[in-house]
Formats: sequence, C-alpha cells, structure tokens
Amino acid sequence: MWWRPPARLLRQRVALAIATVASTALITAVVFGSRGLFHLRTLTSEQDELGRRIALLLHENEQLRNRIHRLRTDDRTLERLARGQLGFTRPGEVIYRFGARPNSGAATLP
Repeated sequence: MWWRPPARLLRQRVALAIATVASTALITAVVFGSRGLFHLRTLTSEQDELGRRIALLLHENEQLRNRIHRLRTDDRTLERLARGQLGFTRPGEVIYRFGARPNSGAATLP
C-alpha cells in the first residue's frame, strides 16, 4: 500500500510552491520590468548626461552674453570685429594681401 502524506503537509507544499513562484515573478518584475532596476540605471545615466549638456550650454550662454555686452559697450571690440570681418582701415593705413605660398615640393629653377 502507498503512503500518502497528510493533507496538511500537501497544502503546505502547494502553498510553498505558489509562494516561490510568486516571489520569483515579483523579483523578476522588479529587476527586469519596464520600471525596474535596469531601467532606473539607464535613466540615471541619461540624467547625468543631460546635466553635463546643460552645464555646457549654460557656460556657452554666459560666454555669448559677455560677448554681446562687450560688443554693445566696448569700442575696441567693435572695431576689432569690423576690421577683421569687413577689412576696414584707419586713415593712412595700408593693408597688404599676399597670395598663396608656392608649393615647397615644386621644381625650382637652377
């Protein structure tokens, strides 16, 4: 004759199996789910990268604000810009422009 475990022992084993499956599913969802730990790590690294970009853009904005202020208030800066981009000269100044340099590898005359 077969030995059968008591009904209470059988219920405990079934409850333990169900609890194990539920715990495994819950842990899997927490780690790998759409809002899990891996997703959180990805979002954290993305947030760090955006923070660096923001800092870089804020620095660039500050430099541009300073340049705008200098262009509005500093005559030397405005003069330097006009001379460089538009080729303005002062009275009595002469601007020499030279052509491109000849190639150093070109044949030379004896």
